[in-house]
Amino acid sequence: MSTINFANREINFKIVYYGPGLSGKTTNLRWVYQQVPQDRKGDMVSLATEDERTLFFDFLPVDLGEVKGFKTRFHLYTVPGQVFYNASRKLILRGVDGIVFVADSASNRLRANAESMRNLRENLAEYGLSLEQVPLVIQINKRDLPDALDVEMIRAVIDPEGRFPVFEGVATVGKGVFEPLKEVSRQVLSRLVESV
Repeated sequence: MSTINFANREINFKIVYYGPGLSGKTTNLRWVYQQVPQDRKGDMVSLATEDERTLFFDFLPVDLGEVKGFKTRFHLYTVPGQVFYNASRKLILRGVDGIVFVADSASNRLRANAESMRNLRENLAEYGLSLEQVPLVIQINKRDLPDALDVEMIRAVIDPEGRFPVFEGVATVGKGVFEPLKEVSRQVLSRLVESV
């Protein structure tokens, strides 16, 4: 959950990009990082082991303003895509304020999307949370693939009740990258304002 740095007059929020392996989580984060002005972001850090990689960086958004005189700082994280790195995925979710679920449009990745969403639910439950308690948006990435599944088919598998905002994206060219981030950030800030 958000943390307050009184010395710097900042509220820090944690946004996690979650989804199956190779769905575009890292590509999203790299695109955002490239677009944020240098003086408004920290260094991108890559924690890599032999088989897995986690990226994160923080930034002060230009257009989200202040909350009660405090600047907002967002820390963006990716989780390792493969479910067998579940311990890392679970650890990265600790203290999460918002989630961008990155689904893969490829026709052979429908099951991976479903498994990753199930895994997200289970990992949140370990912290006593549910999807209803954490702002979440869905980015259906790789919409440029020739065999891209229909958006409604993907949504029926990962969000059958249609509860979460959905954005189509092609992260490699920056299409649909900022919209999900802005929406989840807006939801996170709304929850904070409601709670104070």
